[in-house]
Amino acid sequence: MSEIEIKCTECGTQTKEARDITFSTTVDGREIVITGLTGSRCPVCKEEYLDADSSEKSLEIANKFRRPAIVFKRKVTVSGGRRVIGIPEEIDRALGKKENVDLWLEGDKIVAEVY
Repeated sequence: MSEIEIKCTECGTQTKEARDITFSTTVDGREIVITGLTGSRCPVCKEEYLDADSSEKSLEIANKFRRPAIVFKRKVTVSGGRRVIGIPEEIDRALGKKENVDLWLEGDKIVAEVY
């Protein structure tokens, strides 16, 4: 982090370098907590300021949690004793019929990352 002098906007005290900032925000109704950020902190009132790299990183992470503009609804069927969800042709085409996928749960949602 560069040695830029930053005064606290709340109390006017000179801030000190911080490498343990935690940032929390809400995106589309979901709370996101990002830890291990860098920037500066006021030693008096504890107000925190992210540096440019951490600010950019936080924005990138928060954007990953935004809901997509288009949501496809599909029924879950059974095939060979397993539950199956069909992928809409529009998504299959857009993804180039890639075959590998990571799946995880976020609350009551199944999230898929295709590669």
